[in-house]
Amino acid sequence: MKLIVNRNFTIDDYVIHINLFKLHNSFLLLISDQEDLGIGNVTLGTPSIVEGIKSPTASYNLFGMNSKLISTIIAEKASSVLNSPVLLLLFLKNRKDEGTIIKPIVNFINEILKEITEEK
Repeated sequence: MKLIVNRNFTIDDYVIHINLFKLHNSFLLLISDQEDLGIGNVTLGTPSIVEGIKSPTASYNLFGMNSKLISTIIAEKASSVLNSPVLLLLFLKNRKDEGTIIKPIVNFINEILKEITEEK
């Protein structure tokens, strides 16, 4: 397991910590509003299985009931861009309106994924 991203950013006074680990043929993505992280929602995103055809990625909410929408969006986006399975652990302890945090988190994830794919 190799740590390839360890960053944080702030939405108002809300700090989000993001860690991305490269595993064998897959990735582990940890997102939390706590420095010590946590499990929270567990979502698996898998890329298209048909090579050459633009079929959608799939996600499976394995555990957790909160923040399902944001978990699904992030897992599917990450697995599509990285073209590998991505296991997402999203732990948002502080309750904040999902509508206000979803766009900044997804935009930040997009920036990170763009940097990673450009480095390859």
